[in-house]
Amino acid sequence: MSGFSEWVKNQLELRPYGDIQDAARALKIRPSELSRWLASKRPPTQDTMRVASRVFDVPILEILIAAEYLTVEEAGLDPRSSTTATLSTPELSRPGAD
Repeated sequence: MSGFSEWVKNQLELRPYGDIQDAARALKIRPSELSRWLASKRPPTQDTMRVASRVFDVPILEILIAAEYLTVEEAGLDPRSSTTATLSTPELSRPGAD
């Protein structure tokens, strides 16, 4: 599973959705699009990251880090800050994230 798909899974677990269809409806995207995000075999496109930023109401920087386009260090963030609070432990413990 890619960093992005793991991040999406984590985002869904933080919310009270019953299934993928329910989540997709609530997020105002097609279930097939959400399924593709969860089964991601390649990094997300710019458009996908923009949509994810909007539907999950998170900064695009968080998605760039989750998708492994940037590390926390490269983004100039403190792993203990509130900006990175929604990132998972594996995302924050990647090389360069200390």
